[in-house]
Amino acid sequence: MTSILRTWSTTITSAIVTAGGLLAAQGTLAADAAAPYSVVQHIKAQDGGYDYVSVDSTAHRLYMARNDGVMTVDLQTNKVTPHFVAGNEVAAVLIIPDSSLMLSTNWASNQATLFDRHSGQIKAQIPVGKGPDAALYDPASKLVFVMNGESNDVTLVDLTKAKAVATIPVGGKPEAAASDGHGRVYLNIEDTAEIVVIDSNTHKVVTRYAMKGCEEPTGLALDAVTGLLISACHNSVAKLIEARTGADKGSATIGEGADGAIFDSVKRLVFIPSNNGTLTVLKLDANGKVQPVQQVRTHEGARTAAFDPSTDRLYLPSANFVDGKDGEREAVAGTFEVLVVGRK
Repeated sequence: MTSILRTWSTTITSAIVTAGGLLAAQGTLAADAAAPYSVVQHIKAQDGGYDYVSVDSTAHRLYMARNDGVMTVDLQTNKVTPHFVAGNEVAAVLIIPDSSLMLSTNWASNQATLFDRHSGQIKAQIPVGKGPDAALYDPASKLVFVMNGESNDVTLVDLTKAKAVATIPVGGKPEAAASDGHGRVYLNIEDTAEIVVIDSNTHKVVTRYAMKGCEEPTGLALDAVTGLLISACHNSVAKLIEARTGADKGSATIGEGADGAIFDSVKRLVFIPSNNGTLTVLKLDANGKVQPVQQVRTHEGARTAAFDPSTDRLYLPSANFVDGKDGEREAVAGTFEVLVVGRK
């Protein structure tokens, strides 16, 4: 993902905007039928850069991309393993369904690491494009899509061969993606504010959807019921785009500097974490209408998240930040932690 991902020196270079009116509106948003979400726990860990997080609900384990590799947390004991798998500016930690495998992307070395997520044993180091960032497993093609932020393309990885089998130019900086499971992969392009549609069988871009009013889209989720794409934009907007046609179905207000989008298909809730210290919760009905539910106060820099549907909890990495050189925000030593958001 974009800004937080390059915090290898524990520095965020993008502008930080305070929660302001968004937090003030917390008590006026439509209330969910269940108890509201809040930060219920803090898990301390070593300092350093961070990016994507994933949860293995069955194993009760959290995986986190760190600057020096993959970190894990035992969610039953909160035991942290700082260096579960070695890496070089890791960005993605992708669980491969119906297997014991996991794939991480290494931004600095232009490689993807395939490893056993239970033992940490590395199976292969796979060359990909420049600046590999987000990653997605597509069940239709059974390939992993690796989004290369510096070479503006996508590398397709065959897991059985443990090697790259194709490269797809996408005409801009790729961010998060979503698969419909039937041969279509939807991909946010950050610098052009578009969604690129890829045929995962022919390995070609078939169309592009412009997103009016969106700046720097990052997180992306897909609702299979309504066929809506939910794209999180940095300018406090989540765009709703019809996956089949690209039609603009409106937008919702979110926090500034969002870098993720998670959809809980059971409760039909959308979670969007933002850099300004808010986690936006939206309700998506069966007709594709969005209702604001809550703005959860989190912490500055908590802009990526993983959701565990078995416990209804989210995990967001963050730290305390202060003004540093050249107006950049720098993490305070000894303050890195994982925020746990759930219902009390």
